[in-house]
Amino acid sequence: MADRPRAALGLAIAMTTFGAAGCGASSTQTTAGSAASSATASKSIATRAQFIARAESICRKLSSQEKPLKASQEALKGLPAASSNRPFVSLADQLVALTRTAAGQLRALPRPPGDTGKIEELLTIYNEEATDVSNVAYAVAHQESSVGEAAEAALKRSIATNSGLAQGFGLQDCIGSE
Repeated sequence: MADRPRAALGLAIAMTTFGAAGCGASSTQTTAGSAASSATASKSIATRAQFIARAESICRKLSSQEKPLKASQEALKGLPAASSNRPFVSLADQLVALTRTAAGQLRALPRPPGDTGKIEELLTIYNEEATDVSNVAYAVAHQESSVGEAAEAALKRSIATNSGLAQGFGLQDCIGSE
């Protein structure tokens, strides 16, 4: 992963598409979703709609936290690999930390009856995405092209799977895009 395009691709994938079901790309916000989120903040969530509203709120927060990282990622694009690998790894590590925090918040949400299996599947794949981003960063730090390419391919698969699951569940702000 020594060459600059490979490192840039890894971060672009990680920053642009990360968070298919966990959080990320969409910035639409509904008044009803915000109201439902506020109304259920201190109560147990009993319905899918209430769960979705709370999850979407977490996703929007993560998306806003990712914006400065994306701006930093853009600044790396023109740099040679020797001077951009370390900042790339740092950005990926920050992204993973933010994502793990959001995943913990999502995991802590009470789940609507009948949907616990679907939600667990979404969260499991979301955690796999974070692991894949960590693996891309590891590969860049250790200049291991084959490991990085495998991690990028795994990340793309996780995102594709989780995007479909998230959309099927009714999550809109929590769907990544490539």
